[in-house]
Amino acid sequence: MGEAKGSLERKIFKAGGFVLLAHLLFKLAGLIQAKVMGHFLPQSTFDVVYAVAFENCIFMLFLIGEEIIGPSFLPVFMRELDGGDERGAWSFANTVLTLQFLILLAVAGVLAFCPHAVVRFLTQWSDVSSPEKYELAASSIRTLAPAVVGLSLGSTTYVLLNGYKRFFLAAFGDAVWKFCVVAFLFAGAILSKDSAMMLMWGLVAGSLCKVGTHLFGLHDKLRFIRPAFDFRNPAFKRLCWLALPLLAGIIVAKIRDEVNNVYLLSSLKESGLMQANSMGRKLQATFLFLVPYTLSVAAFPFFCELVDRNDHAKLGALLTKFGRILLAVFLPFSAYVAVAAVPLTALLFKGGHFDATAVQRTAVSLAFYTLALPAAAVEALCMQAFFANRRMVSVTVVGILFSALSVLISWLGLRFLGTGQSLALLAVIAGGFALSRTLKTFSLIHLLKRNAPLFPAGETWGFLARVLAASLLAAGAAWFGQGFAAGRHALVQLAAGGAVFGLVYLIAARLFGIGELLDLFTRFLKKRRFFRAK
Repeated sequence: MGEAKGSLERKIFKAGGFVLLAHLLFKLAGLIQAKVMGHFLPQSTFDVVYAVAFENCIFMLFLIGEEIIGPSFLPVFMRELDGGDERGAWSFANTVLTLQFLILLAVAGVLAFCPHAVVRFLTQWSDVSSPEKYELAASSIRTLAPAVVGLSLGSTTYVLLNGYKRFFLAAFGDAVWKFCVVAFLFAGAILSKDSAMMLMWGLVAGSLCKVGTHLFGLHDKLRFIRPAFDFRNPAFKRLCWLALPLLAGIIVAKIRDEVNNVYLLSSLKESGLMQANSMGRKLQATFLFLVPYTLSVAAFPFFCELVDRNDHAKLGALLTKFGRILLAVFLPFSAYVAVAAVPLTALLFKGGHFDATAVQRTAVSLAFYTLALPAAAVEALCMQAFFANRRMVSVTVVGILFSALSVLISWLGLRFLGTGQSLALLAVIAGGFALSRTLKTFSLIHLLKRNAPLFPAGETWGFLARVLAASLLAAGAAWFGQGFAAGRHALVQLAAGGAVFGLVYLIAARLFGIGELLDLFTRFLKKRRFFRAK
């Protein structure tokens, strides 16, 4: 049993390594894209074209599909594959792809022909209150409409590749998409073209390149792909039963994001708040995406196999082990980002239209959003365990409750702070999100304990207290270290604070008996020796 467990851990870490490589490329391109957009796009244009038209319209629609397809499609598809019926699995997949394609064409049509109605629904802008923003948002949504087809089909081809454990090309499709956007932005800068229009063309072209990359990864399976409408297929019916509960929770979560990120902020006359909120979320999401999400993607097919074998004890043990490693990394990391948010933001984005005010706003947003990172890291794994167990209703109810809490906190913040406290409002929106995400994760762990033994209470609280104490000590030391470098270049401030933080945390981790970092370092060294031997 111990050997099999160790073997499974190695498989998950190995798969995670392939996904991480692709995700590093994806996020590198994403940060370059954010830097270029911040430099060349005025804050008002960024708010309208990217924050509203793309992030909170096109990308929001894509995420609704992705967050339904991933958890519900993969368990059903893998069950068909594991049963030895590959043609049956693809018959089910073709039905999903055909239906999805037709729905996406209809959605893109609505966006293209009725963009003004979409803008009125998403924001508080109109042709009377904010005519310039209203028209620019409508034309941007019309231009970006085809991207929803490519991005959303790419979410299904992503899952198909994961079903065959071809993790790298699945994740690399996202990197190709981002690099395509960056190429269009640089081309626009070189040719002195409209940066906003080049951004939109890049987003559309990149969405098609993403699907193309996935189809290349499925080249030996393309013979199976053909239109199908087999809605009586038992596998398709199982997908519907899994997806329908998720849909309610996902829609509420997207309403939360739309209210927090666009609707409330669109009521303010001040430009740049949406940009600050978006950039702060983007950095936090980058950190979450690179490790916790990567690990959860790699672990999901293996979690499905454990559930199908009814081995809940091993599932609980893996969740606890990986969860503690993530907490030992991201609790201190979030503490460090909280004290280093200003120089980090300045280093990454300052320049051009991204001025000192934008740096200050984004730093506040980043610091508070990053507080959600430890809980969100554990949540990513817990959600995969729920999906592997086909327990969609519990996840939906919990998600709705805490999404509503986040919206309530944001609304109360705007009501009591008013429109003149932009920094405080950004802190309330991001802090409310972090609080609701943390409470959600505690609730998910409590519910999972009914099926799998994980995170023993006494041991876990003791572990959290030790990690939190070490993180706070290191953060306090980093604050003083960074202070000695005040007035210098942002990179110097980060180096000074980071060096002090790392040293103090490692010493405190040793004194407090936090062995997860040593375990992670040992695994890394073993992996290096393995590749050298190869």
